[in-house]
Amino acid sequence: MLSTFNNSADFQRTVRQSTNQALTKRTFAKRALSKVALSSFLIASYLPIQVNAQGLPAEVVHATEQSIPTYIEAVGSLKANEALVLRPEITGRIDKISFDEGQTVTKDTALIHFDDALYRAQVDEAKARVSLSEAEYRRVSKLFKNGAISETAKDSALAQMRINEAQLEQAKFTLNKMTLSAPFTGIVGLRQFSPGDYITAGSDMLEIVDINSMKLDFRIPEVYLPQVAVGQTLSISLSAFPGESFHGSVTAISPQISEQGRNILVRALLPNTDKKLRPGLFAKVQLLVKQQDLIIVPEQALIPQGTGFLVYLYKDEKVTPVPVQLGQRQNGTIALTGINAGDVVITAGQLKLQPGTGITPIFVDGSTAKNETAEKPQAEQE
Repeated sequence: MLSTFNNSADFQRTVRQSTNQALTKRTFAKRALSKVALSSFLIASYLPIQVNAQGLPAEVVHATEQSIPTYIEAVGSLKANEALVLRPEITGRIDKISFDEGQTVTKDTALIHFDDALYRAQVDEAKARVSLSEAEYRRVSKLFKNGAISETAKDSALAQMRINEAQLEQAKFTLNKMTLSAPFTGIVGLRQFSPGDYITAGSDMLEIVDINSMKLDFRIPEVYLPQVAVGQTLSISLSAFPGESFHGSVTAISPQISEQGRNILVRALLPNTDKKLRPGLFAKVQLLVKQQDLIIVPEQALIPQGTGFLVYLYKDEKVTPVPVQLGQRQNGTIALTGINAGDVVITAGQLKLQPGTGITPIFVDGSTAKNETAEKPQAEQE
């Protein structure tokens, strides 16, 4: 010892260093032991979760009941409720035009007037003949009462008066034809004539249409005949008005099926109070044929089985296969028959599952989260 340490001070310094090193090692050992204890505690607290798990995790949802419409899709063309082209029945020269292009006119409004001087003269002539024949008939009647003439002469005078009266009516009828009037309330089109033009009988002159309501003609396959009925509602979409839909109802169904296309012509009526719809527009049609309450699940829940399909239900804490019949598909969901509303349907992980095995359900429709949210306030109150 004396050879190692020069004096007692060095000896004391060495002892203190050895003591500090021993204390440091002991502190590190305690810290390591604490970390091991903490890890053991965390593992122990996690183990019950794994032990309580019933099987492989699988995504599930609750089957819901929804009101699902069934549509028949078709295409068609819009037509005016009433439309025609005015044509004169008598040749003549245009004397007066009494409308503005694109104007709305009411029924019986005078639109075009032809020069009618000749026909007015014919009416005046016919009136004069009627007056003369009436006077002649009165004189013959008096002579017949006095026995001066035979009954044949009286009948001839009566017949001549009736002929003249008929000719007067014919002249008035012809005179009225010199004015073209609106046959119904509607909008007049663009004219291709001017005052003074000479128009022959039967020439196309002016189009007039009634668009307060619109007709829609479309065809559907003959297989849908039992499903279509008068009064069913429909909606249409138009390229001219993207994002908008217009609604109407079926008013008539053609009694005859086309032999060429094996389809049925259907006519619907749509209100057009704002005058947005115009004849000739191409329309995509959705005809509502029925609406019923059906059970809806995501499409990925389906499992092909031979010629049919089945779904896996989480029932009685195990996987239960149930055969189903498919209905209408819509927006990633499908209508099924064979299960009930509220059944827990497995939507993912089916390939790893076997009937009768347990699973750890993971609700992806938010139903579990809703239950926890509803129960949390009640637990806090307790």
